[in-house]
Amino acid sequence: MTIDSALTALAIILSVVSVALSGWFSIRTARLSHSLAAEREERLEQQSALKAAEQVYEPLAQAAAELQSRIFNIVETGWVPLMKRYESHGDYAIVSTAFLFAHYFGWIEARRQAVLASSGEGGRDLEVQRHIDAVLKTLRRSEDSEGFLFFTTEQRAIGELMLEWETVAKARVPKVKGYAAFVKQYRADESFREWFRPVDAGMSLLSTGDNRRLIDIQRALVALIDELDPKRKYTAGFELERIEHTPN
Repeated sequence: MTIDSALTALAIILSVVSVALSGWFSIRTARLSHSLAAEREERLEQQSALKAAEQVYEPLAQAAAELQSRIFNIVETGWVPLMKRYESHGDYAIVSTAFLFAHYFGWIEARRQAVLASSGEGGRDLEVQRHIDAVLKTLRRSEDSEGFLFFTTEQRAIGELMLEWETVAKARVPKVKGYAAFVKQYRADESFREWFRPVDAGMSLLSTGDNRRLIDIQRALVALIDELDPKRKYTAGFELERIEHTPN
């Protein structure tokens, strides 16, 4: 083989190697770019979910605070004083308590749908979810009594019935029914009122002095509020002291 032939062969080999290396680097670069894009999209989804969830943190924290406050007052006041306080207002004690449960369930559903709509999960919101699950499990637990017993699907159903949507600056914003709208539907719609039999049963149970379930619910709600609003930015006007169980 002549020198010219050898050089030509070497040039061909180097050209082939160069093309192969260029192709390998192109594939590697494309894979890396795709991986980085996927990671970036995942981070954006996580941030989107967390942002969507945080939009309902304030009303959810307030709804939880109002419900735990009513429970605290019921437990601390006792059944007889409670009934005397509201005896001139008919069934206000039961209806308003039913509303506070419904209002809480409504904002829980609003948060759930906000997270689902964002197609992702937020880091801190996972801890919020853990506390929400703790409240849910306490409400559906039936070991102590049947009072204030809402099964998982019932909590979800009430939340769906309470949740509405409105458009603000071309954005779809969750809205939960207020007390006036709730009372109107509660009094006029028997099928709607049926969802709140657990409140009727719970209030009747209180007359026997059994408040164990309410105490457990209140404690779980306060733990949720501590996570949602640790600096009391949204719930500054509420006393958020956990009720202690009285030894039998």
